[in-house]
Amino acid sequence: MQLRAPAGFRLGRGRWLVPPWIAPAFAFCALVLLPWAAFLIFTLPRNYPANHWRVAWAGFDLGLGIAMIATAIAVARRSPFAEVAAAVTGTLLVCDAWFDVLTAHLARAVEVARPFLQAAGFRVERNRLVPPENVGGSARSH
Repeated sequence: MQLRAPAGFRLGRGRWLVPPWIAPAFAFCALVLLPWAAFLIFTLPRNYPANHWRVAWAGFDLGLGIAMIATAIAVARRSPFAEVAAAVTGTLLVCDAWFDVLTAHLARAVEVARPFLQAAGFRVERNRLVPPENVGGSARSH
């Protein structure tokens, strides 16, 4: 398996299309980011009320919309910028989905399902869904 692009893709008119310092810079950022993420996982509180929640999400969505418009214009014009715009838009969409699932949508789904789960014998203890006690017992008795 060849991990390097052919020379024609790496070089452009005697210049690198991507400067050679980019790969080490990304590797360095990852080496710094991964321990930082671990630190945050172990030190941040589980729940935290956020100030300016609406402004944060509205601003993010506006930025995503601008990225989508930029991508559409770049594609329509067949601009070489289209690849970059599409990568930015795709990244923002993944981030949007990640935070939607972990914040609003998952909590909303649990709240909508709560009455049905409770009617089926489930209960919520310390933010964990506990199954009915007779579920495991009836399966073992057969």
